[in-house]
Amino acid sequence: MKRIIVCMLAVVATVGFLSCSKARPPDIGEQIIMERVPGDRPNWVTRVPEDRDGRMFFTGMKTHGSSLENAGTDARQNAIQKIIEYLGASGMVDYTKARVEAGITDEGQAGNYIEDGFRLLAQSVAQGTRETETYYEHVKEWQLDGWHYFYNSYVLLSVAQTDLQRAAAAAFERQAAEARAQNNARAEAFANSLRSQLTPQSSTQGR
Repeated sequence: MKRIIVCMLAVVATVGFLSCSKARPPDIGEQIIMERVPGDRPNWVTRVPEDRDGRMFFTGMKTHGSSLENAGTDARQNAIQKIIEYLGASGMVDYTKARVEAGITDEGQAGNYIEDGFRLLAQSVAQGTRETETYYEHVKEWQLDGWHYFYNSYVLLSVAQTDLQRAAAAAFERQAAEARAQNNARAEAFANSLRSQLTPQSSTQGR
């Protein structure tokens, strides 16, 4: 009889422990990945591939996207932004130098020219890139008001260095043409100075 009682108490204690474990809410910010497409997270998400065969690689990402479509679009824009930043970091595009050569002293005016250049550069560069791979995760995250669902999207873009230079040159040619149509000699000189900087450069890593 005693043995039966002891066994019953052990069962009750075990069931109680399991019930308490199940009842414990997740920690705030705890995440669960419900889906990975196409499979496990690829290495290029955290480590950009090295340049090869005359092509450079850039990664873009967007976390906590409200939809898969929006997350994918933002990830691609993020990669394009990195390409534009690369042009500046590599010395292929120097806005300060162009501003000096064009004789632009007004900071507000220079800012407008730079903004126009960025816009046209992003459009032109986007057309010259190739979407090499994509990866996304469908995630749920626990918050005070319950589970929240979102997407993490990643994209790997590649572009030939020669195509990148041509795309940038085309953007500044367009900027110069728009300035010429507006009879804005300084803006035209600014754009032409940027275009003249696009000479062959050796590729760099660390994107």
